[in-house]
Amino acid sequence: MVFILSLVSKKEGSQRLIKDDGSISDKPGNIIGLHLIGIMWLGLVPVFVLKLPVLKTFTGSGLQDSSLLIIFFGLLVLTAAGALRAGKNVQQQISNTGHHNFQLPAFYAIRYFIIRMIFLFVYELWFRGFLLFYSIDAIGIPLAVTVNVLLYVLLHLFNPKKEMLACIPFGLLVCWLCIVFNAVWPAVVLHITFSLLYEINIYQSHFTTSKTARV
Repeated sequence: MVFILSLVSKKEGSQRLIKDDGSISDKPGNIIGLHLIGIMWLGLVPVFVLKLPVLKTFTGSGLQDSSLLIIFFGLLVLTAAGALRAGKNVQQQISNTGHHNFQLPAFYAIRYFIIRMIFLFVYELWFRGFLLFYSIDAIGIPLAVTVNVLLYVLLHLFNPKKEMLACIPFGLLVCWLCIVFNAVWPAVVLHITFSLLYEINIYQSHFTTSKTARV
């Protein structure tokens, strides 16, 4: 189902709010709809149909070693810095090309980013939570991580090659964090942090260069 959604979004030109050239999608309503379908499939089905343990998978066994937390916060800072830098690079690209695009209404931006955070939460809960941990129980850590990262890369098959390749180190990193913490919250925090800082950073650049679009 997730692969089907990825294919549909590619054909409809609704993969993301921010396109590769830094412009805003001309089908923002479709993006919201696809996110909501993803939330229902990855969130509601595992929780209410399969009865999978959300809280235990998210929080793990409770208190963590302080050294692990220090390492995580260091990685979080690096992730945030990387997101801001990537966003600024795209902003510079927009400036260099003289690109202008419609600016989305503020109410849409707020709604989009709230739904985006919920989607990334259930995405990581399923992918680096339920799938990873149940795979570890079934086939062991090395093979489970390999399968998880491979599927993660395949989900980005229709994205630019650079982004698809970046899924390998990021996938390995979040799998490792989830395993050492025995919880999925590190993956959730890292993914949401990078995505929001990157996209909000680019979105702000449209306030002074764009017209308001219809959603």
